[in-house]
Amino acid sequence: MENFFHVMRHQREERDRLQHEAVNQQTILQSMDEGVMVVDSKHMIRFVNPAFKTILAVVGDPIGETVLRTLKDDAFEEIVSAVLRSGAAQEREISRNGGRPTRHFAVSAMPLREAKGNPGVVMILRDVTRLRQLEDVRKEFVANVSHELRTPLSIFQGYTETLIDNPDLPPEDARPMLDIMRKHSRRLNALVEDLLILARLESRDEKLHLAPLDVVKFLQDSVTDWSLRSAEKKIKLTADIAPGVPMISADAFRLEQVMGNLIENAIKYTNTSGRVTVRAAAAADGVEIRVEDTGLGIPAADVPRIFERFYRADKGRSREHGGTGLGLSIVKHIVLAHGGSVHAESEYGCGTSILLRLPKTPPPTPAATPPAA
Repeated sequence: MENFFHVMRHQREERDRLQHEAVNQQTILQSMDEGVMVVDSKHMIRFVNPAFKTILAVVGDPIGETVLRTLKDDAFEEIVSAVLRSGAAQEREISRNGGRPTRHFAVSAMPLREAKGNPGVVMILRDVTRLRQLEDVRKEFVANVSHELRTPLSIFQGYTETLIDNPDLPPEDARPMLDIMRKHSRRLNALVEDLLILARLESRDEKLHLAPLDVVKFLQDSVTDWSLRSAEKKIKLTADIAPGVPMISADAFRLEQVMGNLIENAIKYTNTSGRVTVRAAAAADGVEIRVEDTGLGIPAADVPRIFERFYRADKGRSREHGGTGLGLSIVKHIVLAHGGSVHAESEYGCGTSILLRLPKTPPPTPAATPPAA
């Protein structure tokens, strides 16, 4: 009898242990960021965790349905078939569009033996879309930098060789070459400076030097700083400050870079006798600043992309005006670091308006900004 109770107690303890392990496994699977799916030998889905359904936007309960019927994608079906056929693990990357921006998934599938010996497959899914986007941004950035450097470097090389090969070249013939080299050296220097600014802004080590800022005086001073440049083009540059604009905590040096970029762009792309207006008003938790011009405007398709690095709505005209293609990206990074937002509105041929929203006090840690911009 004592042995009987001992066996019963052992069985109960073993059952409790197995139940505890099952609960732990279920908890782990339910909380994983990676998607997990278990499929049997007939390609019927036996288990999916919430992450799998979320990542692939699976609607309803897929248990008991086939992989192809549920996911409607031959690629997943082929991976399951390959594992069942070979008995070996498979790793692939699957891209899906479905009428929306392309998403990329890293898929690992491994053979699984059920208790009765029936074969199955366990599939682990990770959404690597953001990683692929960052890789594309990096490749595009390298290509853009290479392209921007190629022209001035080719000019330097060509004219330098000409001057070396012709040491007795008359000054009136050499001077135009030197003027062109100086122009491109300045543009190259501006490009390097902007790249260094972006690198510092994207570095986690870069800190804002916050101090109380009188927005009204700051904007009036910004307009004064650019009044001579605007007068040269006979452009009317004014400040329109609403009453009640509050003081904010900000990095004045960084915001000078923001206003400098915005006002300079507005003047560049506004024709003679046009207007550039800097407006400011109190907002719910800070201040709204708007830089408006009556200039060339931006095509509607280009407006969402103007804050990207090296993006130019009119590439030829931007280079003609000496732009590096990085100014608005710098603006975006600085504003986001202050916990604010930046937005562009434009009508092609009628002008552009850039709206900044800045809080009274930035967040304790400057917001990390995506390198895609």
